[in-house]
Amino acid sequence: MRITAGQADELLTRAWFDGCTSEVEMYEGLVTVDEFDVEARAEEQGDTEMVLFGGGLTVRGTLDLSEEVHSIYAVRGPLRARRLILGDALLVVDGTVEIDEWIFGGETEGVFEVGGRQIESDTGHDAMLADLQAPVIVMFDRGRREFVLRENGEPREMEQLAARVLDDLDPDTRAELPISARLRELLLAGQPIFR
Repeated sequence: MRITAGQADELLTRAWFDGCTSEVEMYEGLVTVDEFDVEARAEEQGDTEMVLFGGGLTVRGTLDLSEEVHSIYAVRGPLRARRLILGDALLVVDGTVEIDEWIFGGETEGVFEVGGRQIESDTGHDAMLADLQAPVIVMFDRGRREFVLRENGEPREMEQLAARVLDDLDPDTRAELPISARLRELLLAGQPIFR
């Protein structure tokens, strides 16, 4: 069903769609899909998507928010997925987020908000992570210019990353770019990222 951007924002109690689109595709019940690739969806639609999942979203595989695609997805209720790759698309969840394997978010243009908080929020990382469940969390905090690392709910430090992530970094480049690429590669290959 299609609703106006104003109606969607009213349901979310925040302005996410107004000013970006006039209409939003809304799914009232729980939506369950095998994979959710934002870039493939945009190519199929011929445009970015503006979608409100009114009864939650379950992705049996990977939810990939892609790069260079600026779609907006809002989820009322729970978001469940096996893996979550943050990207340039915007993802807002007003319920809990339950991820089976890992969440990865490098340095991107996108926004990931859970319960009104982002990783860059003034309230700190733990406030946002309280509504997030995942065995491994790797997210880049753009405001503080640092990675937020968690394993089984416990904070991890950069020094605890696997040697393959940190070895041979070029001191003349921004370290977060190659570190981010290496972390993503290891996670996608099912390899451990911590020592």
